Amino acid sequence: MVLTNKKTMIGFNNGVFQDLSQINIPITSLSINRGYGGFEFFEIIHGRPFYGDRHLNRFRHTLELLKLKISYDDQLDEIVGDLIRRNHLEHAYMKLFALPHATAGKGFRDASLYVFPTDMPAFDPVLYEEGARLALKNFRRFMPEAKSTSYLAGQFWMDEQTDDRVVDVLFHNGYSVQETSRGNVFVVKDNTVITPADDVLMGVTRGLVIELLAHHGLLHAEAEVSLALLNGADEVFLSSTTKHILPIVQIDGRKVGKGTPGPVTRELILAFQALKDAF
Repeated sequence: MVLTNKKTMIGFNNGVFQDLSQINIPITSLSINRGYGGFEFFEIIHGRPFYGDRHLNRFRHTLELLKLKISYDDQLDEIVGDLIRRNHLEHAYMKLFALPHATAGKGFRDASLYVFPTDMPAFDPVLYEEGARLALKNFRRFMPEAKSTSYLAGQFWMDEQTDDRVVDVLFHNGYSVQETSRGNVFVVKDNTVITPADDVLMGVTRGLVIELLAHHGLLHAEAEVSLALLNGADEVFLSSTTKHILPIVQIDGRKVGKGTPGPVTRELILAFQALKDAF
């Protein structure tokens, strides 16, 4: 079932299953005072984590990059499964945080593990039919390969947007684009689908899209996407856990292609939905 009463939801608090209202983070925590922490997020479909193994492996990789260690690494699958059963989840989302609290010490830090279910509002279906828009900003995330809790830049710039169809901020370095604040970007040029290869978070949905491209015999590459290529793209779309595959028809006020979702994007939207339906 979809979460309807968060007050009764159960989460995991570093070894203890508790009502979410009882889970707190110390105000002295390094995660609060320095914005330091690891994060993971995935969808629950039909009571099962959608490609949960890939998400949990990425979470472990994030912890290695951030030099964080938790006491429950080999129990993550069990903890997630237990929360699904305790909360009777059919469709929801699951968040995992590894948050270091101690400020002293060098090298790997002990981190507390927090896992809990949550709701996420669905994107307006009109955005999939007519296409969404992006803001464009010159910004490079620190250690983009890690899914950290640092979302300040994206959140700040999204709060500035007055256009409801702007769904995210696309980052570039002055020459090439990397990713959005909460997803990966793909461009289509002359029937070839290209996604940036470097300085990006290896999104799980990104990986699934690449597999779908190969399965459907569509030309694709992981390569640099210059601003010139972006500006001349026939189609652009995003991939993420919540957006799935979302067509983009305008970037920073500039029209993408014909200004409507293109055929390659539409084909992939259907293919991804079929993947979810069969899960």
